[in-house]
Amino acid sequence: MTSTQDLDFKPRLRHCTFFQPEEGPVIMIVGERHFEIDQEGADFDTFLNFKRYLDGRHTVKEISEITGISPDDAIGIVNGFAEQELIRVEDESLDKIPVPVFLDQIDRSTGMWSEQIGFHRFWSSLENQRYRKEVFLGLILETYHYIKAASRHISTAIAHCTDPAWEHQLSEYLSEEYNHAWMARDSLLRMGLSQDEVENAHPVIGTWSLINNLCEIARGDTLGYLACTKLFEARDSETLDGANDLQRLAVAYGYPEDCLEPLVSHVAEDVNANHTGLLEEALEGRDYVPAAQAHRAVNNLHDLKHSFDQYYYGIAQYYSDISNYIPRLKVDYFSL
Repeated sequence: MTSTQDLDFKPRLRHCTFFQPEEGPVIMIVGERHFEIDQEGADFDTFLNFKRYLDGRHTVKEISEITGISPDDAIGIVNGFAEQELIRVEDESLDKIPVPVFLDQIDRSTGMWSEQIGFHRFWSSLENQRYRKEVFLGLILETYHYIKAASRHISTAIAHCTDPAWEHQLSEYLSEEYNHAWMARDSLLRMGLSQDEVENAHPVIGTWSLINNLCEIARGDTLGYLACTKLFEARDSETLDGANDLQRLAVAYGYPEDCLEPLVSHVAEDVNANHTGLLEEALEGRDYVPAAQAHRAVNNLHDLKHSFDQYYYGIAQYYSDISNYIPRLKVDYFSL
């Protein structure tokens, strides 16, 4: 392995995410590991600016010159990452990844990304009631659109699947997920919307983007789509706890106490169905995953994580604007 002491070394940081709590140090999350970022001397922006060049395309010398950090300090920072095994190590000879290794890595990565989604500022702002109540309504309304689209992306995965066993598995999945949107719809009715308003509502762009990304992954990468179910399907008791928190927040925002009961029942059904186990089921009896397929699946999974970020940004932006129509209307020809 190339020594990080070499100024010509091109370090690439393993994938990480950052969480900045309202109080306390910034947390860097890598898989299941959490690191507190202590600030000594330089500010955090200087650190982030340095980190963005740890992309495998810049030498330590170039990073030093670009950022203005001395060569010795630059080497020290890179060595610090290397000592914690945070510098990416590539094995070009590896063309097959054992299934248990692949599944373990996907589990740890989806755990990290699920945690970051949970850390999204949207949730802390919702919890602390920094939004107007329409934003909470918007969350449930966009959830309705998202659930309603399940048959669309699952059907796309089935139509483009070339593995008969996976096609059968996805067909069973579709039969279990088909027409679950009524649960979110009934919650919205209890929150004060009419059935006509719900069924004729138009999703915000972040929701469209999330749905379309799922369809695109389903179209081109069946393994990646199965991996993605670990990110977008209900995850055990943690998800149920989150659903119960939503019920509590609904009351805090002035909605009826039982308004989310239908939606929470959908979450419970998903947990019981164990749809986060679809990937394990698909790979049962197989010894390895081709490395090229694993790389593609992981990249699609990562893109989906960012689609969720945009989804929550879109909800906060649209429903916070007092001038916007709620539910969102389609713009027809006569509106021009």
